[in-house]
Amino acid sequence: MVMNDVINDTPRHGTGCLMDGMAERLGADVAAAARAGDLSREEVGDLVTRCGQCTRHDDCILWLMDHQGPQDAPPAFCLNTQELQYVRAMQRPLTPES
Repeated sequence: MVMNDVINDTPRHGTGCLMDGMAERLGADVAAAARAGDLSREEVGDLVTRCGQCTRHDDCILWLMDHQGPQDAPPAFCLNTQELQYVRAMQRPLTPES
């Protein structure tokens, strides 16, 4: 049975933790990006909302448990892939190629 994770378009309680966990694994500091102006308050809210509207929370929890430490990419089902990779790219210093 699939449970609906959204009640009246409001994210399910606790989904921000999943989004934060995914961001941490990817090395994307969403709070720092917001403070730096790289993400607006609305964009941060959109990240949490998309996570809350996802129907794959159990898969996400399992992925986070199985993938401790830094990861190159989120799972294919992550609705915030593009945004989290953008934040990570904005926060990584460019290094000259050898």
